[in-house]
Amino acid sequence: MTAMPWLIAAVATAALLFVLFRGRRGGRGRATSPPETADGREPMDLAFDRLPLVALRIDESGVLAATRRAREAFPFLARGENLLQTFGEAQLARRVADALAGGEPDEFEIRLYVDGRRTYRVSVEPFGADGGREAIVALSDSTDAVAYQELRMQFVANVSHELRTPLTGIGGLLEALEEEDIADDVRRRFAGRARREVLRLGALVEDILLLSELESGGSPGTESSDLAAAARDALASLADSATEAGVVLDADLASGVRVPLTDAMSRQLVANLVGNAIRYAGPGSRARVRVVRRSDEVQLDVSDDGAGIPEADLPHIFERFYRADPARSKAAGGTGLGLSIVKHMVERHGGAVSAESREGFGTTIRVRLPSVDGSAPGVPDTPRS
Repeated sequence: MTAMPWLIAAVATAALLFVLFRGRRGGRGRATSPPETADGREPMDLAFDRLPLVALRIDESGVLAATRRAREAFPFLARGENLLQTFGEAQLARRVADALAGGEPDEFEIRLYVDGRRTYRVSVEPFGADGGREAIVALSDSTDAVAYQELRMQFVANVSHELRTPLTGIGGLLEALEEEDIADDVRRRFAGRARREVLRLGALVEDILLLSELESGGSPGTESSDLAAAARDALASLADSATEAGVVLDADLASGVRVPLTDAMSRQLVANLVGNAIRYAGPGSRARVRVVRRSDEVQLDVSDDGAGIPEADLPHIFERFYRADPARSKAAGGTGLGLSIVKHMVERHGGAVSAESREGFGTTIRVRLPSVDGSAPGVPDTPRS
């Protein structure tokens, strides 16, 4: 989280306190109460209401006033209720009560059940008022920032682990190759394994960089590509891998269907999905790629009749580095980022991706992308193997 929202909150709170203190000092010694507006509210409450932040004005008895943004964020707020009644969170009530009693400001993070469980940064600023004490309680929703920080820490830990494995393997192989009495056939075998580890490491680094670029946000470009043509190219490049794995490839591709991806992105989208099917479907399986135009969107289905994915793993397959079968994935050369890249690529360009699977009956990954103007409902090409 940047410091700017809290700077704005601090300035707004300081301005409010100035108004409050000035109003209190100006009213001392008068027998009349402050003038009210047409709707019966004091000008002080109106000034508080206009603050551009989620804030409450409270005293020992409970809520005295809330800003408009606070009422929008917490529609259950009621004047006169104490914080424990309002939010049902004992820690929040205790920390604010301690600040009121001691007259010392406080700042902390807390999770409140508001539209789901969300994290708030709370700032409490107590001040003296008419012989008693009141406080301004400002709340800033930091749920997304906290979730992003947790995701970032997890990503760093996962990347460190994934990089350490091939580096450790390469180091051991190089150490063995330094032995002078090593046999030539063993040397060649170790050199080949080291080369494969280097290739795997390079693929992992490329996937990490691409995923970071996709997650960095920014507006997608204006380029478009023919998804069916990209699928043909991807299938051609994977034909040898499919043959080695004993997987038959089928294609049912409509013509002239354009999507808001570059040619390289479209090829990688299909290659990632088909590559997964080749790696995990198993020998004797069939993988099918289908591209079809449906109304104002293009649908890509990559399905296989292989081993399938366990029900418990299915909701997690688009997470970074998640592997339903880690040992098998690494043996097959997967980086654990392919489906995550697919998800970010598709969603960034206004599409959606989903998965269906049943153990023993295969898997289908479905991608839906907006159709770019100029696409026309196409006639499927002749299916090929």
